[in-house]
Amino acid sequence: MKNKVITISLIALFSIGLWISVALSQDYITTVIVPVQYSDLPPNYSIGLTSVDEVYLQIKGKGWELAKLDLARRVEFNIPVHKRVGHHKNNISDFIEANSWLTNTFQVLDIAPSQVEYDVEKTGTKTIKVGKNINLVFKPGYGIVSQVSIEPATVEISGPSQLLNKIDSVKTQFIEFDDISDNISADVPLEEINGITVSPKKCKVKFEVQKIVDKTFEGIEVEARSVPYSKELVLYPGKIDVVLRGGINTLGKLSNDSIKAYVDYWSALKENSGSIEPVVEIPKFTTLSDIQPNKIEYIIKQH
Repeated sequence: MKNKVITISLIALFSIGLWISVALSQDYITTVIVPVQYSDLPPNYSIGLTSVDEVYLQIKGKGWELAKLDLARRVEFNIPVHKRVGHHKNNISDFIEANSWLTNTFQVLDIAPSQVEYDVEKTGTKTIKVGKNINLVFKPGYGIVSQVSIEPATVEISGPSQLLNKIDSVKTQFIEFDDISDNISADVPLEEINGITVSPKKCKVKFEVQKIVDKTFEGIEVEARSVPYSKELVLYPGKIDVVLRGGINTLGKLSNDSIKAYVDYWSALKENSGSIEPVVEIPKFTTLSDIQPNKIEYIIKQH
């Protein structure tokens, strides 16, 4: 019984293989989309504006050849420039013979678009800034405690002058950092710009992350500022307690001297209630959670 099953299976596999072989030996018509690649450029020249980035080819060929094309590495439709500079307009069908992968095995029935226009321009270089394109999602209780730095901050681009003049910056490819609870240092690719070469192609994105906590700084002295020579601004109380929120390591390094609190004389002069909220200046990457008291009384004296 077992031998019978094996025999039947082998016959079935042979039949399927034979059917596939016969089917792939037939002619078929299909449409493929192929990117355009320019070649034979003069030294230090490149392609500027072009009307065509890819072509649609309706081709006829044997099934097994079409299958090989589908499985093969990426093919391109080659347009040789023949070292000619300036503006050019050609029929795309004129370049079929320059694509040996196409002429050897297939019959081209149709091409779209039918024409291509392109400029061959002197290649220039330019330094531009790098911008970030990232999204940060922190683990609960954690947050960022530094600038998001990009290294290098600038990159060099090269390409046709017409294109270079339109480009002032390049962004990183979009990336999301999820469930962050530790410092990040990651290589991120830069966005590709059609017709432009970017160097380097990657930048390092770095920032610091810490557990976020609150810390109270007691007895912060409130300064009276912008007081005229003949006046006196008396504040009560003269000290306040400030609650900051920030990274646990960052807050641990701060002291009362890291925080400045003051009342501006001219702002107090405009108040009619006899009390005013002090201005509190805090270190970077911290936030002000609370002030106690949040308003202080004042008296303006004349000397």
